[in-house]
Amino acid sequence: MILRRLIYSSQAVELFNKRQLLDLLHDSRGFNSIDNISGVLMHKHGYFLQIIEGQPEMIDDLLVRLRRDPRHKDLKIIHDSSVKERLFTNWAMGCANFDDAELSMLPGFRTDLTDPEVIEELITHLPEVATLLRENFVD
Repeated sequence: MILRRLIYSSQAVELFNKRQLLDLLHDSRGFNSIDNISGVLMHKHGYFLQIIEGQPEMIDDLLVRLRRDPRHKDLKIIHDSSVKERLFTNWAMGCANFDDAELSMLPGFRTDLTDPEVIEELITHLPEVATLLRENFVD
């Protein structure tokens, strides 16, 4: 089966607090489980980078919802391709919030970008966005 991998960035209209980010993650995981979409959402300083994978028609539907979502703006497609395998096989939606170390206690969250091993792990698993991660998500 051919899948679609879409990588986009956007900017929050207002800065998200911890509760809002958890609500966003909870909603994303619920919808994505139903639609068999996997991926990861990264957040830092009000900017999002998201990678989503799934059947092309489901990604199309999600993209329509994302473009209508009033919580963010300036959605930019960074990468859009057909793939045979997922990078995030069992992730309804993982999340890395690089602004709040407390969220590292929750499953699916990675926060410590001061650790080169964490950066390399992300880069290894996200080869299409390695340069973008280095340029935009490392202080």
